[in-house]
Amino acid sequence: MRKILLTLLALLALPAFAYGKLRVVSTLPDFAWLAEQVGGDFVQVKSLARGSQDPHFVDPKPSYLVDLHRADILLLDGMQLEVGWLPPLLQQCGNGRIQPSAPGYVDLSQFIKPIEVPVGGVDRSMGDMHPMGNPHYHLDPYNMALIAEGIGGAFGKLDATHAAQYAANAEKTAEAMRALGAEVTAMLAPLKGEPVVTYHSTLDYFFLRFGFDIVGYIEPKAGIKPSPSSLMELEQRMKEKKAKLIISEAYQDLKTARRVADDTGAKLAVIPSYTGGAKGAETYPDLIRYIARSILEASSG
Repeated sequence: MRKILLTLLALLALPAFAYGKLRVVSTLPDFAWLAEQVGGDFVQVKSLARGSQDPHFVDPKPSYLVDLHRADILLLDGMQLEVGWLPPLLQQCGNGRIQPSAPGYVDLSQFIKPIEVPVGGVDRSMGDMHPMGNPHYHLDPYNMALIAEGIGGAFGKLDATHAAQYAANAEKTAEAMRALGAEVTAMLAPLKGEPVVTYHSTLDYFFLRFGFDIVGYIEPKAGIKPSPSSLMELEQRMKEKKAKLIISEAYQDLKTARRVADDTGAKLAVIPSYTGGAKGAETYPDLIRYIARSILEASSG
């Protein structure tokens, strides 16, 4: 009996995926898609946020606690993007495997070089969204190549049995992401240097990668609603820079975006900014091509 009891205790101590798949929870659908490419048949992946949501403001659901409780690994954007909703869920989920500093807690921002990191002190007057730099790095396919490799390493550490397969899948996925980046570079080459305005700084990595000139934002500062005076200043800057292109995420205040477009004669492109955020953007490559086509269509309209 003692031997049977010890055997049962040993089995309970095994990783949850010992007799099944590595259970992966991602905060964002883009990283969930990437995890599926890297993990292949050895993982079960769930995204908490949907592609149509603003990831700064995700309403926690009881089902999220269940998903997190069962997870072997958590993939998060980091840089405080999820700070408004993820920490309480982690505190309540009762899963030590995915707590900060645990092997199953993987902050994907460690694999990329952030932009727009504030210099000096940060206070509320500067906006409240990006105190550690711009967290929307997923819209640069070359960043996703680096993250694919990072995910492959993280999976391999938790599931050494399939480490070689994860590494091979990660390299294949990284190559596909670099090829996607080259494809979109060619697509958008006619617009290189084009002045552009966007609502929030969600697309800054995309714009910088593909050679656009960011003139300004409808938000005067990250997370701060525009005022009549800030919009007047933006519209004046657009006229001075001859900016005729505005890009807005679908979940933003499109009424304000359309008013700025009308006032300046600019064309407005409304885009999904996360995988699954619109019909035709069901995968990450679909999303990037969708954004590129939307920009091209607006610029020629």
